[in-house]
Amino acid sequence: MKLHSTTILFLVLVLLLVTSCSKSSSEEPGIPQEQLEAISGIYNLTEYIISPAQDLNDDDVFSENLLDELDCLNANIILREDLSFSLFAIQLDITFITNEQYAIFCGENQTTSGTWDLVNNQIVLSGETEGTYTINGNVLTLTENKNLPDFQRMVFEKQ
Repeated sequence: MKLHSTTILFLVLVLLLVTSCSKSSSEEPGIPQEQLEAISGIYNLTEYIISPAQDLNDDDVFSENLLDELDCLNANIILREDLSFSLFAIQLDITFITNEQYAIFCGENQTTSGTWDLVNNQIVLSGETEGTYTINGNVLTLTENKNLPDFQRMVFEKQ
């Protein structure tokens, strides 16, 4: 009987030791709550920069910002505290014409979703839409530095 009591006591001590050495939830890596709250929110497209500049609205003013040329262009990113995101955007139909001129029209509404993370002060989207956005205060910037039919950069500002 004494052996049995000693074995039980030993097991209880081992169990206490193991549970007292486990990580607490506050030690788990991740984005601090204060930072999550500051980043989470709705971001609206404020710049869609292309190269070369285009005059799509026939006002004789060539612009690198497609928002100045296409009233229908719109996009929003919603970053949630649970690290999920939704992206709502108007797709563009881009066709080369000649001499650096393109026909660009608004296409279908597109909705995508996935998860996001903060890595080295950049928002990394993964899922249906991938991309790495630099964050500076309330501004997200996706930089591609490509010429048409791609884009230079998109800038989103938090509401």
